[in-house]
Amino acid sequence: MTNFLQQVVSGLASGGIYGSLALAIVIIHRSTGVINFAQGEMATLSAFVCWTLLDHGWSFWPAFAATLLLSFAGGVVIQQVLIRPLQGSPLLGIVILTIGLLIAINGLTTWIWGGAAKQFNGPFSTSPINVGGVAFSKQDIGVIAVSIIVVVLVGLLFTRTKLGLGLRASAVNPVEARLLAMPGALTGPR
Repeated sequence: MTNFLQQVVSGLASGGIYGSLALAIVIIHRSTGVINFAQGEMATLSAFVCWTLLDHGWSFWPAFAATLLLSFAGGVVIQQVLIRPLQGSPLLGIVILTIGLLIAINGLTTWIWGGAAKQFNGPFSTSPINVGGVAFSKQDIGVIAVSIIVVVLVGLLFTRTKLGLGLRASAVNPVEARLLAMPGALTGPR
C-alpha cells in the first residue's frame, strides 16, 4: 500500500505538469485558432533561460519572474510578427510555420546550451516527507499544489473577469466580439 500511495502522488505530480501543458495548448488553440506545434519547444526555451539565470547566481523566484516576463514578450512578438499575418490564410501554412518554429527553437537551444540534460533546481526540494510510513517528495507535493493553484486562477480569470469573458467570447465568435468591443477580442482577421 505504501508503494501504491507513493506512485499515486508521483502520478498526480506528473499529471499536473502534463495537464498544465495541455491547458496551455487548448487556450492558445481556442483563442487564436492555431495549433502551435512549437509550444513545447517554447517552454523548453523558457526553462533554459531560467536555468541560465540560476546558473549566473540568481535566486529562483527573481529568475522565475524574469523568465515569465521574457517568455510573455517573446510570445507576443511571435504572435504579432509571425502567426497573426498568416491567420486568415490556409491552415497548412500556419502548421508549417509552427513546425518550422519548433525546429528553429530546438536548433537554437541545442546550439546555445548543447544537447546534454541540465540539472534544474526548482523551488521545492526533493527531500522526502514521511506521512504514516509513506514517503512523499516535497517536489511532488509542490508541483501538485502549483498545478491546482494555476488551474483555479485560470478558471477564475475566464469566469469572473471582464478580460476572461471577452477572451471566451472572442474564441467562440471573434467577429461578434470585435463588433461589441469586448475586452480581449481579437483585432485581426481570423
